[in-house]
Amino acid sequence: MDGPVPLHVHSHFSLLRGASSVEDLVARAAELGYPALALTDRDALYGAVRFVQACRAAGLAPILGCELTLEGGHHLTLLAESQTGYANLCRLVTLARAGRPQGTAALPPDALAGRTEGLLALSGPRSGEIPRLLRAGRRTEAAQRAAWYRERFADRFYLELQHHLLPDDAWLMAELAALGMGLVHPLQATPWAVAALPGLTGRWQ
Repeated sequence: MDGPVPLHVHSHFSLLRGASSVEDLVARAAELGYPALALTDRDALYGAVRFVQACRAAGLAPILGCELTLEGGHHLTLLAESQTGYANLCRLVTLARAGRPQGTAALPPDALAGRTEGLLALSGPRSGEIPRLLRAGRRTEAAQRAAWYRERFADRFYLELQHHLLPDDAWLMAELAALGMGLVHPLQATPWAVAALPGLTGRWQ
């Protein structure tokens, strides 16, 4: 499978963060010739069934995921590589929402233990824990937390690079890249991804 794949995409199921229906997103991805597409709504999997159905109809490989809120307000992007990964993703979303006020979520990071099989993790957008630490000048802590996530996801944890032309985006990308090189860490630019990421595409066709 050749070509870029968008790996961090919100639909209108992410209130105030996405405006397009899953069908419109899939139609646009097909129009642009993408071989696959991920759906990563915030703390929700509401669009999963419609998304898979739309991708099948359009001939795209669907990638099911979620931008999950952790305690402290940090965000972590999770992508399911398999049925086991999707089951773990459902469990994590449920745990993040359990006992919380309606419409909110906060997963204790330790709840990831034993629930990462079949999941690929990206370090998240600017609101991810590692970017927040870097923006606060806490580089040592950022490296420690990157190693912590790496330990839990093994070779399935990537530092996520996003450039939205905000004032410090170029600086933040350089900081993340330096951190990745220092830790021999994989780097992944989003929303684009190299389709050769192992195990992601073709699981849900």
